[in-house]
Amino acid sequence: MTRRRCFEILLILLPGLLSGQEASWEYRLANSLSARPGKIEKELQAIEAELPGLPNLPVGDQGGTGGLAIRYGGPLLKQEGELSITVRFKAPGMADLIALVPARRYGVYGPNPDFGTPEAFSVYLIGETGQTVAKIAEVNGAGTNPVRSGHPYVFPVSPPVQAWGMKIIAEKLPLDSDDSDHHVHAWAEALAFQGDHNLARGAEVDNSGGSPPPAPWQWSNDYLVDGQTPLGLPEIPGELHANVGWMSDARDSARDPVWFELDLGGVREFDSIRLFPAKRPTSDLPSGFGFPKNFVISVWDGQPKERGRMPLVEKRIETANPGHNPFLVSMGPCKGSHVRIEITELWKVYEKFPAFAALSEVEILKGETNVGLGSLVRTSGMAGTIISSGSQYWSLASLTDGYGPEGKLVSDRSWLLSLNHRLELETSRYHLQKERDEIVGMWRRSLLATVVILGAVGAVVLVALPLRYRLRSKRQLEEVRDRIAGDLHDEVGSNLGSIQMFADLAERRTGGSGELKNIQRIAAETVSAVRDIVWLLRPGGDHRIATVEHLRETCSIMLETHDWKFTANEPAWACEMSDDANRNLFLYVREALHNILRHAEAAKVQVQVEVARGQFHLVIADDGRGIDAERLARPATFRALRKRAEALQASFTPKSEPGQGTELTLVIPLDPKHALHGK
Repeated sequence: MTRRRCFEILLILLPGLLSGQEASWEYRLANSLSARPGKIEKELQAIEAELPGLPNLPVGDQGGTGGLAIRYGGPLLKQEGELSITVRFKAPGMADLIALVPARRYGVYGPNPDFGTPEAFSVYLIGETGQTVAKIAEVNGAGTNPVRSGHPYVFPVSPPVQAWGMKIIAEKLPLDSDDSDHHVHAWAEALAFQGDHNLARGAEVDNSGGSPPPAPWQWSNDYLVDGQTPLGLPEIPGELHANVGWMSDARDSARDPVWFELDLGGVREFDSIRLFPAKRPTSDLPSGFGFPKNFVISVWDGQPKERGRMPLVEKRIETANPGHNPFLVSMGPCKGSHVRIEITELWKVYEKFPAFAALSEVEILKGETNVGLGSLVRTSGMAGTIISSGSQYWSLASLTDGYGPEGKLVSDRSWLLSLNHRLELETSRYHLQKERDEIVGMWRRSLLATVVILGAVGAVVLVALPLRYRLRSKRQLEEVRDRIAGDLHDEVGSNLGSIQMFADLAERRTGGSGELKNIQRIAAETVSAVRDIVWLLRPGGDHRIATVEHLRETCSIMLETHDWKFTANEPAWACEMSDDANRNLFLYVREALHNILRHAEAAKVQVQVEVARGQFHLVIADDGRGIDAERLARPATFRALRKRAEALQASFTPKSEPGQGTELTLVIPLDPKHALHGK
């Protein structure tokens, strides 16, 4: 590189260096020496401009059913078609689009947006006798896309294929994160479109072998084709709309009915009615906020108030809460000018909470066409115009305006294609950013050689700039860690404590139940996990308790319902370890206690800590049902505990016999060689 070129590079870099701005001098260098970073920036800007017009993938729990999940125990067999799910349509059709929505499961460690998605699978269309008529897709390495995380799999079929059903065959399944002895195959929803019509809705579903997980309210063959997904409502961002839905006035009793009527503006033919739930106004309310439990639909050919005769059609509906999913009512061939929906049982989930009904939209459908769009609506019990979040409000007109709570309602087909397009754009953005970083990194390395040639000036730049950035980054990191710790302690910790308290109150009022005990257990484990994170985020300081004292408090939270005892010798109370060692130790203890709560059926638990001869001894024992010798010898048994012991470079010794309980011994060396120290 010539001296002149080196001088030009310095002219490019010096303004950023002297100003101390966060604008990347590395990027400016790379952009001056290569045309590619500029092109990448334009492509990224085009992607960012397009993304706001596409639907977002929801993160939180949307309620509704979970889908279909199948567990397989032991080693997986590899015979063709053995790990398959078959969907047989009610009637054949010309399939032109297939979509599979991954299942979600919400556990102790947060949501898993791709629960049970096979690592390798194929999708086929089948004929009348079950024979294969077309191979639609073959997917390998399903978990390798770093931005997929719950996005649906969408496969266009061109040209369309006449089919009587579809089949999903898995070649490689993931382990169940809650039970390492089982593999799992799961999907939230399977859809097959002919135009906008979903051929798979209400289809017959079969699976080969396996057994469902122990949660029948969440997993069922029928749930794979019930139209409910964890993706929320089929809406895309559109023009601004102020109305978010209709809400009835509050009633003391859920049996105090309200009604509303749609005037279709003349006699219309239709075959189904679709109700869209309202968006919950606060995160502490459940999905399906305000959705009615029971209602009656009646169809009239004139004003319903002229009641000298019976309605043309009357249908009574009893619902299960669909969460944040549309609810479809099949009416058969219908004709009328007015549709009246009388809600006979309102939404009421808490004793002190009023009863009311709320919806964001009602569609009167002929096929996939909404013949009720813009219909006039009147009601017996409107709460009036109520201000919602931001500048939005509840109003009667919003029931037929074609908008959901967050965007314009579209067909499921258009919605899934838009979600798939978002995935394509986000994947392109990820790879473009990665390519840009690699180019910047390459020129950063080239700059180091240039600085050596420039001598003293380059040396000053190399020393001053990293020190400046390092100090700033350290300060920012400390601020972020402290803010995160405070937010976790004040907000998440408080909310989790409230969950535990309300679960306890509910148990005292209604008696114990498996669901309440699961809520109490999961809340306690989550409180413990949050405390560990806060403890690790705030190193040093008088406010931070010692390691063993923190372990004792963890036991007190997670073992509240058990007879437990915690003992430690004097050196143990003063023992301190590195943050990395503490993290692995806390995860080990939580996992061990989690196993006791979930599987041991124990009444008493004893935890003993001793520090002696340069070693940290931890013994956790219970009087539960124990483990037989054959299972205890399996590598999968206590897999997570062994992993934590390896990270600590510690020895792990389990002892157990059926009916005699289980004893887990962990011995951690405290010498500097293992990055640990004791006082």
